[in-house]
Amino acid sequence: MSLLPSQKLNTGEFFISVAAGLMLFLLPNDAKNQMADLGIAESYVLIGSLVIIMVLLMIIKRFEAVGAAMVSISVFTLTAFLVSDINGYFTKGSGYWPDFTEYQLITMFITWTVPFFYVVALRLLMKGRFDTNEARKSFTRFLTMSMRALMIIYFLVIFFVQLFPVRPRMTEDRTINLVLFNRIVACLNRTHETGMLYLLWHGLILAPLTFSLLILNPKIRWWQLLIISGAVGFTVELFQFSFNTGTACADDVLLYIAGGVAGMLVKYFLDLLRSVLTGGEDPYMLSFTYNPIRRKTSEPVMVIEEE
Repeated sequence: MSLLPSQKLNTGEFFISVAAGLMLFLLPNDAKNQMADLGIAESYVLIGSLVIIMVLLMIIKRFEAVGAAMVSISVFTLTAFLVSDINGYFTKGSGYWPDFTEYQLITMFITWTVPFFYVVALRLLMKGRFDTNEARKSFTRFLTMSMRALMIIYFLVIFFVQLFPVRPRMTEDRTINLVLFNRIVACLNRTHETGMLYLLWHGLILAPLTFSLLILNPKIRWWQLLIISGAVGFTVELFQFSFNTGTACADDVLLYIAGGVAGMLVKYFLDLLRSVLTGGEDPYMLSFTYNPIRRKTSEPVMVIEEE
């Protein structure tokens, strides 16, 4: 197996992919403007994202096109956020601090996961004459591009939602909660202000991290990922306590570790399912390395008769 060099789409395919990315980027705002109910708007974004990707793959029968669309939407999102941030600073003064709404976070999640898992599902079920070396190469390039798209959005969200959801308040009193399971029980009993949403957010925020690390290095051990999840979770809480941007909570670290485990389980499950479908021939589908098809061939045997 060898790492593939990047391969560019031709000019026409590139602009079509960027146009698809622009449509995905504009889709949440369009849905919100047309529908008063945010739940219906989110469903609209879900269906619209799926339709856009299906049409894109019908036009360009290469997985890299979806990867290029995902990179495009990430760049558009980052650019729009920076422009909004700069505009907010100049119009509202030094008291301005950027934030994400719940709708923005959910729709960003949808517009990344729908294209990604749609392509993964196609690759997962690809067998027979559809499972070619060219298709596997195309998927490997898509995986590389989609992970880049994820990192752009992921680090933006981590920084402004987890590390610095509000402006640092260095002179105010800090809060810390070291009682294990106190906040988790409060969320389950719905006595916490955000309840299950809090558990889902903190319990899944590190899933993309461990999922991506396993794609980058499939041989990394599960206990190493647990240590990384715990260390990252502790660092996030330390940042919140040091800069007073949130409550440092022991339960949050447990939820971060649970999210890391969730990311591992998704990666292991998809690879295991692909391995079962191919009889063990393709055990590392989600990897940055290209695994060529190994067909079993029977060589002719020369038989020499004795006189």
